[in-house]
Amino acid sequence: MGFGLSSQEWQAGLTATFSQSGFTQLSLHGWVTLAGLGLKIMPQIAFDPTVPPFSFAAVKATGKWAGFQVEGIARLEEEGFGWGFTLVGPKNGLIQRVRIRFNLKWFLDEVLEDTFDPSFSLGEVWFRLPLSCCVKQLRGWLRFTKAGFRELGLSLPLPPFQKTGLSLFSLVRFKPDEKTAFLVPTMTYRSPPCVEVYLGLDWNSTTSTIQGIKVYALSFHSQFGNVTVRGLTTFEDIGLVKRPYRETLGLTWKKEGCCGPAKFTFTTYFGDGDLLFGLGEVELGVEMSVAPDATIGLGAEVPVSGNAKLTLSWKAKL
Repeated sequence: MGFGLSSQEWQAGLTATFSQSGFTQLSLHGWVTLAGLGLKIMPQIAFDPTVPPFSFAAVKATGKWAGFQVEGIARLEEEGFGWGFTLVGPKNGLIQRVRIRFNLKWFLDEVLEDTFDPSFSLGEVWFRLPLSCCVKQLRGWLRFTKAGFRELGLSLPLPPFQKTGLSLFSLVRFKPDEKTAFLVPTMTYRSPPCVEVYLGLDWNSTTSTIQGIKVYALSFHSQFGNVTVRGLTTFEDIGLVKRPYRETLGLTWKKEGCCGPAKFTFTTYFGDGDLLFGLGEVELGVEMSVAPDATIGLGAEVPVSGNAKLTLSWKAKL
């Protein structure tokens, strides 16, 4: 269950999650925009209702500085505190991204060590060097931790072979104790309208030969008036379908109600279930306007085996 109030400069929200096992999480979140500074601040705090202490509190902020997009993060947990920032440069600039963290994990912005005195934990710089030859650019990255240098990587996309859809991608990685080099073929394929094919080459790096073509996933989408049908089948787990399922089929119906737009969604997930075609879970969702500036939503996740979850939301603009 959730609700929110919003305006052009601020928004606040409360979300509570319930399942058959009871009350599972309470989260407070929102954002405030300081238009004069070009800064957007997004605080969040979450509680575990079964344990008195909160789960975590976090603040994110975005803005612009010296031609860079600045993203900041600070996170407080019961065991410790950490913070960091990321600078994202222009698309064609020399410096593409700079990422620095203090007592935060490398990939997840969670506290790394049990301490409230954060020290430098990691950093990385992504860069791009334009070239004047047939290869237009050289990309690379530099990673380091408080222990020192960790990795230098250089990638060079080679020109495609004419009218074949094939090209080569080279990568060299330098680490304190090793150097590795890769030369991998890539393929470009234009699928028919309303169909998406996720393809890759089965490359044997030991023998430097192409074993064949891998099909990772296949999807389609069709429009019938106000109804959209989407389907996706995965042959390898590459994160396109909610785990542990491998297929999804859904319907989205949009129409105009008495007070504004309305949307109905019906999504099914298939895996190794015992029902028809391995049906594992069904999701239902409804969003509709009850006034020009007010919207209510109802969502349900109903797995074939397990606890169902219900979400109720309400939004209003001021």
